[in-house]
Amino acid sequence: MEPQDVLAQLRRIPLFQGLTDSAGEDALMRMVPFVRERVYEPGEWILRQDQPPDRMCIILEGKARQTRVDELGSVTPIAELGPGEMFGRLELAVQALEGMNVQAVDKTRVLYLPFRELVKIYDQSDYLRKQLPGPLQPSQVVAYLEMMPLFQNFRAESWEDELYWIAPFVHDQVFGNGEWLFRQGEISDRLKLVLEGRIQLTKIDPTGLVTEVGWLEVGDVAGETGLLVGDFHDVLATADGPVRILYLLREDFAKLLNAHPRWRGKLNVSEVVDARRKMKTFDWLRDDEWAIFIVQRHWTRLFRQIFAPLLFLFLLMPVSAYLFTRGTPVTNILAVVLALPILLLFGVAIWGYLNWRYDFFVLTTQRVIHIEREWPFDIHSEECSLDTIQDIYEVRSGLAANVLNYGDLVLQTAGDTVDVDIDSIPNPARLRAMIFEQIERARARDLLRARGQIRDMLARRLRIEVAPTPPPSKTLPPTPPTRSLWMLLTFKWLWEYLFPPSWVETDEGGTIILRRFWLLGLLHYLEVFVPLSISTVGGGIYLLRLLEEQNPLFPSLLAAWLILEAILLAALLWMVEDWRNDYLQLTPSHIVLVDIKPLLLREARREARLDRIQNLSFQVPGFFGHFLKFGHVQFETAGREGGFEFRWVRHPSKIRSLISDRQYAYNQRLRQVEATRRQNELLSWFAMYDNLRKEGN
Repeated sequence: MEPQDVLAQLRRIPLFQGLTDSAGEDALMRMVPFVRERVYEPGEWILRQDQPPDRMCIILEGKARQTRVDELGSVTPIAELGPGEMFGRLELAVQALEGMNVQAVDKTRVLYLPFRELVKIYDQSDYLRKQLPGPLQPSQVVAYLEMMPLFQNFRAESWEDELYWIAPFVHDQVFGNGEWLFRQGEISDRLKLVLEGRIQLTKIDPTGLVTEVGWLEVGDVAGETGLLVGDFHDVLATADGPVRILYLLREDFAKLLNAHPRWRGKLNVSEVVDARRKMKTFDWLRDDEWAIFIVQRHWTRLFRQIFAPLLFLFLLMPVSAYLFTRGTPVTNILAVVLALPILLLFGVAIWGYLNWRYDFFVLTTQRVIHIEREWPFDIHSEECSLDTIQDIYEVRSGLAANVLNYGDLVLQTAGDTVDVDIDSIPNPARLRAMIFEQIERARARDLLRARGQIRDMLARRLRIEVAPTPPPSKTLPPTPPTRSLWMLLTFKWLWEYLFPPSWVETDEGGTIILRRFWLLGLLHYLEVFVPLSISTVGGGIYLLRLLEEQNPLFPSLLAAWLILEAILLAALLWMVEDWRNDYLQLTPSHIVLVDIKPLLLREARREARLDRIQNLSFQVPGFFGHFLKFGHVQFETAGREGGFEFRWVRHPSKIRSLISDRQYAYNQRLRQVEATRRQNELLSWFAMYDNLRKEGN
């Protein structure tokens, strides 16, 4: 049919008869591409009673019979439908639909609009939301929001109007029988309310065993964690028959909360989600990573750190106060003398508190990280991925630890030198259980990701042959070429030689070369540069005087001076070259630590694949390390001598995060390559089976 003829048929539907203005005509024109036409032969079923109607239908030609079958199998005629008559899902309103039998009597031509497509257009049009009676009308959305436990505190008349701000951001969606609403391991990013149908929830454990978790019925709400915090789904949700839901995205709701901060206090958030919502945020978290639990050391650790300083402080303060009250010169001097250790003890106590207060153990969906502030300004951080943890040891030493419920956890990886020690934490058994839970979740996600890739590959192969994804290249890029001698004449090269950049990206960011901080190298050179400067300036002036005086010792002193200058200059160049030659090379698949001595005396290259890294840590030494943003980066592999350390680099925390992110990306690529290999293997077996079956037939 022509578009104008389809449009004329849509205008006849009672639901659309109020759309008479230009905006209404535009909305109807958006439906035209989704309208289908089909011819049914006599006796062919158009709709069946065993499933709710999923389309609105108009008979153009022919005749159909509508019937219903009761529990005893008796058939009851309902109506004879002729040209121009309508049947099926004719309303957008939420309703408990009963199936119907519609069978073609004659050769029947039917025009129909799938209800799923109608809901999509309705959801995307602000005009239709307001004009058509349905669940997305603002007043209806507010009524649904008030049904949700999260917004139950907004039911008061003074707060109900606030929900109208949320209504435009609520969406409507329809799923067919057997469709997945979401899969286990996918990112949860929305709050869902079931309007029609029921949803089966199942879960797959790391061994591949599928278990039924439960059902979501009409009126049930799911996704509070996804809306407020974000995380991975732990279950697979499958539509058991047609399902319709309303949902609100986290991204939209976050903008609303920022615009209306007072809502945060009115939300009825569950205890677990509220605890996660109030956690400290970290800028090193990946896009698909969330903090699950943050714990500090037990208060007894603080008590042990500050007990002695506070004890002496409380003993000295009354003595100092007594001496001041005496008022004599001698007692005043003694009071001032005592004030110095009092201030020192007070500072030690304050630092002990800050050291305890800013010491975190962070469990995320992908790793465990320890961030510790050390005396006086040092920061030390270490991490290990969940998939590298081999064992967890829990220790409670002493009566106090057992009575007050605190202890230590040791996360042992395949590395030999670095274990993540989580010491003096409250309720260590709880954290141990949470770590094992996240490990199981991560393994289940990996299994499901591999199965999903195999499923997608098989689906594609049924249509077209697709070449497998090639594995990532293990060939490292060449070492940066040596500069020609003529470049020594340029100031730019001299500047880069003395002050090499700390961070250089090559291959469009694929390879990153990290060097030591040039400022620290400059300070390192001073022990030779200062004597060289003194020798050059002072020796030169002294020799000029000897030359003017025509001193007979001038030739021998000149020779000695030149030898000294040559030795000091050679030592300086050696130190400069030795400092700038060492670098850390990070590629998409490998990490290389290069140590080169001048004059080709030694060149050592230590190389490891990113997936072999077990532990990562960094350290920022002291106040100047904070101020100038430099420190040390350490990482460990499972090899015999797997400890790597690159010292005096800029932005060590950023480098740690960069290595960790690249390791994660590389592991994902390896899993994809392995899944592709398994896909090809399965496809080969299926092809062989098919050939054998054909030969047998």
